[in-house]
Amino acid sequence: MKKIILGIILLFNFSLVAQNPILDIHTADFANIENAYYKDIDNFYNQFVGTWIYTDSVKIIRFKFVKKEMFYRQSIKSCYVDYLVGEMQYVENGVEKINSLINLNINHSEIYNYNLYSYGKTNKDWYPKCLECPDTIERLPMSYNEPTNDDAGLEVAFVMHRADENGVEKIKIQYIETIGAYGIKPDGSPSITTNFTIPYGDYILIKEN
Repeated sequence: MKKIILGIILLFNFSLVAQNPILDIHTADFANIENAYYKDIDNFYNQFVGTWIYTDSVKIIRFKFVKKEMFYRQSIKSCYVDYLVGEMQYVENGVEKINSLINLNINHSEIYNYNLYSYGKTNKDWYPKCLECPDTIERLPMSYNEPTNDDAGLEVAFVMHRADENGVEKIKIQYIETIGAYGIKPDGSPSITTNFTIPYGDYILIKEN
């Protein structure tokens, strides 16, 4: 009897795996199989988890990243996906202009409700290119938005990689405008935003916690 029960359990588990195959998000043909789990198998995202800060005489830029595992992505072929999501704080001349960090505490049903979310790993030649990077570098492009943006067209390239130095944990972020503001909101009415608030540029951020 025990053997029969064990056989049923194994058959059930095999059926679940067959229906929900686990695939490497960084190498598989993404979102091509219904109910598949596109997993960050080698934990590439983990190196970016935490809070990172950049400071100079004018600016404080803080990004916080969290890994969302098995996030349900509703689409033509719905599936489960590991994402790195992020939010930001920006202070200029002592005035806080953006702070969306609390948004990470919300379990959104749509990934685009986070202001930053991952696209999967890439190499040094992904735009913007990392000219000083070794050929073996693995970088992470992110979709980027700001909570104050109401323009339908404004887009940037936002790519980061680890840049540790002398035992200090650091990331380098390359952040460049790719599409200017359209002047309209998604609903077609006039937009107010003409540019993102955080200035474009290359930034080295130090891990805060």
